[in-house]
Amino acid sequence: MKEYILPKTGGVGRIDVLGGNALPDVMALHEATRAALPDDKKRFILPQGSDYFANLLNRVTGLMIGIRAEGQLIAQLALMGPMPLREAIAKQIITHNEVPFHHASLSDSVMVFKSMASNPVWRGNDLSNQLVSFAVDLPMVRITDHMFTQISVGNKRSWDTFLRKHGFGIVSAAYDPDDGLPRFIFQRPSFGFDFEPQIMADDVDPMDDFSAIVSLTQREGLIGRYQEGSTEKMAFQRNREDFIVLPTLARVSA
Repeated sequence: MKEYILPKTGGVGRIDVLGGNALPDVMALHEATRAALPDDKKRFILPQGSDYFANLLNRVTGLMIGIRAEGQLIAQLALMGPMPLREAIAKQIITHNEVPFHHASLSDSVMVFKSMASNPVWRGNDLSNQLVSFAVDLPMVRITDHMFTQISVGNKRSWDTFLRKHGFGIVSAAYDPDDGLPRFIFQRPSFGFDFEPQIMADDVDPMDDFSAIVSLTQREGLIGRYQEGSTEKMAFQRNREDFIVLPTLARVSA
């Protein structure tokens, strides 16, 4: 368990792995978070049933972590895995799209971050950052080869946390075949990317230049991160390590 001072309220937030008895609280938070979103943003948190969360809480498909304050569950994050990348594809966990996985092989062990939710009343208390920080330091996450997450392009608050604070990079981008909306796939090798000094593309706007990002990440193994001194523009660089281009694209769904 980890404790920290909530910056907005001054109270204490307690972060820990959740157990099976947390299911009612998890479902209530999930539903309340989705209900509070405007209709055009409900896609940021996909609807999930109780079986989905029960399997995570009971360590069947992964685990869940949460933050409690004043006796309430105020934020949560699902971690699916660890499993080989090929299993994550077969179980339709990572993406709805056909995308190349340039920086991981099918046999590599992965953990997928999903279903982050926070009580709107408690926002401003560094909830997302604290959840991700706690998650990446868990032993069962640290032993994996890669961490993945997928986030809607419009959900800048969420993907900003992974990019700016936790060493993830944009490794793929695609329009969702179901709703036609743009989404990024983020990846972080457990030991981080080792970038070449040369920038392959810069001054890229992550929202306005989405089609260009799709083309870049389909064609070669580039990693997008914030440009130095900017949280609005991106630079795409190569990884020093020899990346692996899988011979076929993988059709999977979230």
